[in-house]
Amino acid sequence: MKKVSILLAMVLVLSSCASAPKLTPDQKRTLEAKPGVVLVSVEYTVTWNLVKPLEIPHRETGTGFIYRPDGYIITNGHVVEDAHLKDSEAMDDFRKMVLSEFEEALKAGIIFQIVEQQIGRKLTDKEREIVATSKPNISVSDPSLTVWMSNSKSYTAKILQWDNPIGKGKDVSILKIAGTDLPTVRLGDSEKVSVQDPVVVIGYPGLASRWGQNTLISSESNFEPTATNGHISAIKKSNIDTPLLQSDAAITHGNSGGPVFNAAGEVIGIATAGAQSTQGFNYFVPINTAMEFVRQAGAPQAVGSFDPMWNNALDLYDQGKCKAAIAEFDNVLHMMPGLPDAKNYRNLAAKCWDEKNGLQKFMETSEWVVYAAGGIVVLAILALMLRRKPDAVVRVPAGGAATVRIEAPPIPAALPPRATQPESYGSIQGTGGALSGKTFKVTKEGLLIGRSSKCQVILQDDTISGEHAWIVPTDNEVVVIDRGSANGTYVNSIDSPKVSKIGLRNGDRIYLGKKGTAVFTYFNS
Repeated sequence: MKKVSILLAMVLVLSSCASAPKLTPDQKRTLEAKPGVVLVSVEYTVTWNLVKPLEIPHRETGTGFIYRPDGYIITNGHVVEDAHLKDSEAMDDFRKMVLSEFEEALKAGIIFQIVEQQIGRKLTDKEREIVATSKPNISVSDPSLTVWMSNSKSYTAKILQWDNPIGKGKDVSILKIAGTDLPTVRLGDSEKVSVQDPVVVIGYPGLASRWGQNTLISSESNFEPTATNGHISAIKKSNIDTPLLQSDAAITHGNSGGPVFNAAGEVIGIATAGAQSTQGFNYFVPINTAMEFVRQAGAPQAVGSFDPMWNNALDLYDQGKCKAAIAEFDNVLHMMPGLPDAKNYRNLAAKCWDEKNGLQKFMETSEWVVYAAGGIVVLAILALMLRRKPDAVVRVPAGGAATVRIEAPPIPAALPPRATQPESYGSIQGTGGALSGKTFKVTKEGLLIGRSSKCQVILQDDTISGEHAWIVPTDNEVVVIDRGSANGTYVNSIDSPKVSKIGLRNGDRIYLGKKGTAVFTYFNS
């Protein structure tokens, strides 16, 4: 029995090597999303032709988020308005803004100071009157539109879709950069949003950057996005009768165009406007409004190779699998060099590995040992039970007879019956759509189908919801459960009513999305 105790102690020691999770769910969701959030910058030069030309550089910054790995980005219309040369109304507003700046500088006396510096003397009253009443000669350079990733890599962007700022339009713009395998964010469904839902806004507020004249912030930190938390406080309509989400999550200049995430890590809104004098009353354009422009751009949401690699690296780190995490963070950094979070957590994973003792390192790279040790202990206990000699029991009759009878205790129970093979829950086969011909086995945990990278069956189509449907075994049958999809789940006919939950029989056809975008057939064996 002593040997068994030693073996059992070994198992306890080995099992204790597993590290506790190092990331909270909120931290993990934020880390997963951050690489897909970008800084958007519009730059141009205004020249005031006074005695000599005076060039005044301008920079307007905002936020955007990548929803396709080939460089499609959603942001606010007002973030890129100054770069939208194709829209006459936007350019008129731009010229008015430049002229207004000149007039403000004239009222403040700045223009007089500039002219006096240029001519090297004070202006006479007559000259000041001429400057004040003369028509300003102002020219503006062509604006540049640049997108910056969080690893400080920049791309030139072009505007594919644009609408007027909030109050006059829906305030949405679709940008395109020439990138591949870029990180993305997951788009959700804003129709499912309710008051008091928690939200996280990620963006580039000017107050938290050197560009925003914050001298406490280093230049390198300009590309580190900020996450602020809050709740949906109301669901309202704009003055042009378009939906708006109201929230107490803090946003300010520079947050505009940034993604607003729900608790599942899906974008449900775009940070758009707020009351600067009184915080706590800010507004988001619902993501479903932006989807109108996504469809017009002809580029539905998609996931590339970066996202699963990044998420896997964070999963490995969170599980305490430090050595494997190091290798996966290296893969991430090869794809997106200099990504700050990848460098940081790669260093933490290396520190975790260095601090493990030899046994822990062996256990992490040899997980089978834990199961083997457990099996040895079970077999040892059973062997001792079988080899144990029965104790004699002497029974003396009540009358005190001289004869005795010796009875042996019951023979120990036989070995437990051999485990039966896992029960089959059947499979689904794609019989229509992008996954036609592919087969997926239904596991005990079920099959989640949708656009999300969390799904076991992923469909990249904008008529399919992030988590569209779930096929899962219940007590005595396999069922399909609609996960609140926008375009519905149907069984055997797209003309039948939408299902919320229904049992499946062999040969049933499952239709997902608008007009049966994807079709699967269920087989029970």
